[in-house]
Amino acid sequence: MKWLALIFAVILVFTTACSKPNGNAGGSASPGAEQPAGSAKEITFWTIALSPTFDDYINGVIKDFEGKNPGVKVKWQDIPFDAIEQKTLTSAASGSLADVLNLNTDYLKKLAALGAVANMDELAGDVKKDYFEGVWSAGEFQGVSYALPWYLSNSVQLYNKELLKKAGFDAPPTTEEESWAMSKVIKEKTGSYGNTIKDIHLYLPQNGIKIVSDDFKQAAFNTPQTLEIFKKFQQRYKDKLIPDEIMLNQAKPQEWYAQEKIAFWGTGPQLFRQVKDLSPQVYAKSDAAPALVGSSGKVNVAIMNIAVSNKSKHKKEAADFAKFITSGENQLKFAQIVAILPSVKKAAEDPFFTKGKDSADPAEKGLYLAAKQLESSENMFPPVENISKINKAINDEFHKVMLENKDPAKALSDAEAAVNKLLK
Repeated sequence: MKWLALIFAVILVFTTACSKPNGNAGGSASPGAEQPAGSAKEITFWTIALSPTFDDYINGVIKDFEGKNPGVKVKWQDIPFDAIEQKTLTSAASGSLADVLNLNTDYLKKLAALGAVANMDELAGDVKKDYFEGVWSAGEFQGVSYALPWYLSNSVQLYNKELLKKAGFDAPPTTEEESWAMSKVIKEKTGSYGNTIKDIHLYLPQNGIKIVSDDFKQAAFNTPQTLEIFKKFQQRYKDKLIPDEIMLNQAKPQEWYAQEKIAFWGTGPQLFRQVKDLSPQVYAKSDAAPALVGSSGKVNVAIMNIAVSNKSKHKKEAADFAKFITSGENQLKFAQIVAILPSVKKAAEDPFFTKGKDSADPAEKGLYLAAKQLESSENMFPPVENISKINKAINDEFHKVMLENKDPAKALSDAEAAVNKLLK
């Protein structure tokens, strides 16, 4: 089971972990329940598919917190990934959410819309400065912060130096526009593809196009700039620069990269070793480079968050634990046992991340580049409910422009209508 949901998307698979709860992770308490006078205050903590792989780490954090906070006990329960949405939504409806919750950005927005999670500007505003600004925004819903960012991932490039050299290039592209210009040459000279694309929902904000209006009430992406983008991609598809197999989910980018069918691949550096497993020879002639950027200069980041139940009987203690587990020290410890990035600035400055700067290994260099990019990384999902459905509505119409030769203006209009319906 995959234990991190990105949005994103994207985004978001870090590693594979079993989700069977055990020991401290398997217990269940009545979330937010009052304890008898004089007894320890117990707060419940739910995570998503981290047990048993990370039992030692989570139990260690809990032990340290309890040692520094006498009179507070933390009851941890791990929830399988495929059960978390139903678990959180039904618990929110019955008022029985855990005091502290691990949520991806999509589920967080849903609970915020229901009024089920607490205002973290009030409970934890004192630590806001510790987190990367673009990462902190993932916890926002209509102008209010409802979570602290925890672990995350962004993308960098893995590129084939030999394929680029055959096409006459001595360096990888740095921008999306440059990548498509290079893709045309690479296809002509090597027969391989350069860049690839399937969905468009992140490309738009990366190029300064808002998905929804500032008041969160209507779609904002049906603009002349977006129309030009749709037309460009339609032409690129007609020019056979974008493969059907990728658009139709019939091929995996990592497999195509390992077969030298594509020259560069944008993904999290923790996935680079999939290429090494598939083809050590191709991995050996690869290198890492920063993510391709659009006109905004920003890189999307996929985030797991920590929220506090709005009905917790111990909000202060719950918020204290949220701040503790997302602290720089504890995030660094987590990153040292699994390929994730921290949301706290101080942790990202540690030599653990900076040592890969000059590494010949693409994964190690990629980790350095990914951490360095955190200053320009931000959550690009708008702070509204139904964001997954909104993204799908936009992507569905984009696919029709490519695969069915639908008129781009009509596609944008239809996507706009669908999104406006979701925002009502």
